[in-house]
Parts: sequence; structure tokens; C-alpha cells
Amino acid sequence: MNSEKYDLRVKCKAIRKTLDTQTVSSRICNLIKNWSIFKNAQNVMLFYPVGAEVSLLDLLQEKGKNFYFPQVAGNQLYALQYTTMNNFQKGEFNIPKPSGKSIIDCSFIELVLVPALAADTTGNRLGYGKGYYDRFLNSYPGIISAVPVCSKLLFNSIPTDKHDVKVNYIITENDIIHP
Repeated sequence: MNSEKYDLRVKCKAIRKTLDTQTVSSRICNLIKNWSIFKNAQNVMLFYPVGAEVSLLDLLQEKGKNFYFPQVAGNQLYALQYTTMNNFQKGEFNIPKPSGKSIIDCSFIELVLVPALAADTTGNRLGYGKGYYDRFLNSYPGIISAVPVCSKLLFNSIPTDKHDVKVNYIITENDIIHP
């Protein structure tokens, strides 16, 4: 285990507890709704917010899009199509997910919004240490990836390992950054 990453995770979790997540989430969602990449994407993967994570659920109101949520099976990440808020059930790690069959080939997804504790200005993200999204993004290099994160959790540099996959964009409540 990378002790630098562990220490940063502890620090970021403490910072996140002090944030006004609702305001940050609202501002990030407004930026995303007006972002040309989101506007042009028909198939978008979101994540269900847990604890003090940024909530992107407001994006589900956008018409003309197909939304997907992650499904963990073994050490892989797949997609489940969203149809209605009423069909969410507890999934792996008690994270809500839509009911339905896993979509194994996710190459049709155009944009994936990736959860993270923190990110840096070069496109690195600090996840939760399981590597699901790194493996997913590595499998689908054509999918545009973005991390929504509060600006207080955006650093100039964060520790990385060789298996970490950078994202294409970082979205804070203030700006969309393309490293």
C-alpha cells in the first residue's frame, strides 16, 4: 500500500467533511449541463454519491440522454442502464445501483464521470484504492473521462502508481480543467 496515498486519503476525507457538498454539487452540475462534451454525449456514466461525494443526480433531469451507473463484479466495473430513481437497489459496498443486467461491453459510452477523493491539475485522481475505474478506463481509452471534485480537493500534484489512469478533465465548482 502506498502510504503517501493513504495519508492523502485521510486528509481529503477530513477536508470533505467540512464542505458544503450540496452547493458544490449544484455548481458542478450547472457547469456540466453547459459543457459541450456533455451536451453532445448521448450515453453518459454517472456514479451514485456516497457520504460527502459530489452528487451528479441532478443531471438525470437532462432529456435526450441515456444514463448508466457502475456495477462491480469481481474486480471489474460494468454499466447498468438507469431508467428511474425508483429502481435503485443496494449494490457492492452498499452503493445504490439500478436494477438490471450488467452491460459488459461499454465502448458505446461517450462520457464517464469518475468519483474521486481528490485530483490534481495534470489529470491524476485519488480514488478509493481498489482500482476499478483505472481498469475500466484502461479498457476503454476512447471514452472521455472527467472527475467532479471540489476545488479545495484539487492539488498541483498527488502521488500516483504505475497502474493509475489519468482522466481527461477535472471539473470543480469554478471551472472545467483540461490538463
